[in-house]
Amino acid sequence: MQEQLKNKLEQLRASLGKENTLDDEAVRMLQDLDRDIQTILAGKASIGLENRIEQQAVAFEGQHPQMSGILRDVMDILSKMGI
Repeated sequence: MQEQLKNKLEQLRASLGKENTLDDEAVRMLQDLDRDIQTILAGKASIGLENRIEQQAVAFEGQHPQMSGILRDVMDILSKMGI
């Protein structure tokens, strides 16, 4: 499961690198999510992460469907990991 999560994070980073239509706040939020997920992979808890991922996925649905899909996949993997 952790390997799948790492792969999704790589996809998210790659999408972020290609995307030039995101505002600074969206980029910051995605970077914060990435950092929080890295914290979880290191074995530490991150409070409210699932809600923040869901909010960001919904926000990206219209203009950035690929990133929204990746975030939903991340949520699914985290859920399967019991997080």
